[in-house]
Amino acid sequence: MVTAVNSTSSSSTASATAATTAKKAAANITNTLGAGSGIDTNSLASNLVAAERAPREAAINKNITKNEGIVSGMSAVKYAMSSVKAAFDDLKDTSDYNNFTVTNSDSTSYTAVATSLANAGNHSVKVTALATPQRTLSSVPASITATDDTISTSAITLTLVGGASSTGITDDEIIIASTASTPAGVVTAINSANLGISAYLVYDGTYYNIMVTGPEGADNTFTLSSSAPTSLAFGTLKVSAADAALKVDGVDITSSSNTVTDAIGGVTLNLMETMSSAATLSLQNDTTAVKTKLQTLVTTYNDAMSLLDEVTNPASTLETYGATLVGNSTVRTIRDTLRGLMTTVSTTPSTDGSYNYLVDVGLTMDRAGKLSINKTTLDTALSSYYSDVVYVMTGDEDSLSVYDTTTAAGIAGEASRTLYTMLSSSGSVTVESANATTRIAKYQADLTALEDRMQRLLERYTKQFSSMDSIVGGTKSTQTGLKSSFDGLMAMYTKN
Repeated sequence: MVTAVNSTSSSSTASATAATTAKKAAANITNTLGAGSGIDTNSLASNLVAAERAPREAAINKNITKNEGIVSGMSAVKYAMSSVKAAFDDLKDTSDYNNFTVTNSDSTSYTAVATSLANAGNHSVKVTALATPQRTLSSVPASITATDDTISTSAITLTLVGGASSTGITDDEIIIASTASTPAGVVTAINSANLGISAYLVYDGTYYNIMVTGPEGADNTFTLSSSAPTSLAFGTLKVSAADAALKVDGVDITSSSNTVTDAIGGVTLNLMETMSSAATLSLQNDTTAVKTKLQTLVTTYNDAMSLLDEVTNPASTLETYGATLVGNSTVRTIRDTLRGLMTTVSTTPSTDGSYNYLVDVGLTMDRAGKLSINKTTLDTALSSYYSDVVYVMTGDEDSLSVYDTTTAAGIAGEASRTLYTMLSSSGSVTVESANATTRIAKYQADLTALEDRMQRLLERYTKQFSSMDSIVGGTKSTQTGLKSSFDGLMAMYTKN
């Protein structure tokens, strides 16, 4: 865990160290001159520059550390807010609530799959006919008793023509080379042509023939003629193409496919068998998914508020982000905004006024500001007033643009808009982080400028102390010469 560092203490320590260094440097000058010995001018100049640099450098680094903390803290705040927005996004569209439990009283005759576009309700379904594809069988010489027996020694051209209303067949020719003129070769050639028909081998116990199948539906009839009809012909119709027929809620419906997507809005029916009587299809709201989404909202909100507590707590021990935004006004605004999103009245309350707030749905907030779910309230709302819950949360809107700020969008829709604005490139979170990044760059430039000044100062000190050293050296030389002269004179007088 990275704990916030006491920058003031560090700065004071650096300043004290610098002062001690400066005193030692001054003492060095005094002692050296007093003793009349040589001076280490390079060391003296370096110590004095270091003493001058330290407090300024410490102050700049303190500001850099503070702003790096702001960038780091805002990054964590942005992530937490994005999580809350994602939770609201999963609750802002009517399609988010369209999850269904599908039951069918005759699942052997058909199955049903509901999408988010469906609506809860009961339906009567009766399958009276299944869609069938045309199936045409070939005739080949009686000698063809193996899959690799040669049908013709010459190439054969098959000509495919679909019915007048065919939608799944492409008119074209299929060339069967003489080297591929075998039952297996013909099947491969037809399937590889991708013209909307397919083929497979049929073995009657003695001979091999080829079955050709088209798409389902009465419109998808076809003819397949051969340039060598005595060797390979397709003239035996085994199954005629036909549409499916069913009755849904008393309405007769035909379909070219056994997969029916437009009989009931948002529901796909897969037909498997005909029925003697109608079966009941029931679509009931599946509240499990909505409960999960609401729990996610509660969790992400509580996590976000806990993070805001940590980044503004000067005593926080949270790694990296703790105590990085102490006293930050933007964080206070964010905290108030998030709390307001959970307690505001819906822009689309229920018509009878019983559902206006999240608390009416079952989301309650305690004195500490933490959200929780009242299971009893939520169960009652979803089981008995589902449409009211959807309306108060979404305003019955679906995929509403974030740029549409005029349409009432319910609690979740309005919250999503608000958080989108706050997290955008011009939002308070991004701007705060960008400003801190700009300040970091400025302080780093200040460090570079300080280093330049200190280098010039070192050069000046070095030059000045070298000159001083030269003067002191000259003075000592004169002193030595005079002393020698006096010593000589004294010797002369003493000798006499």
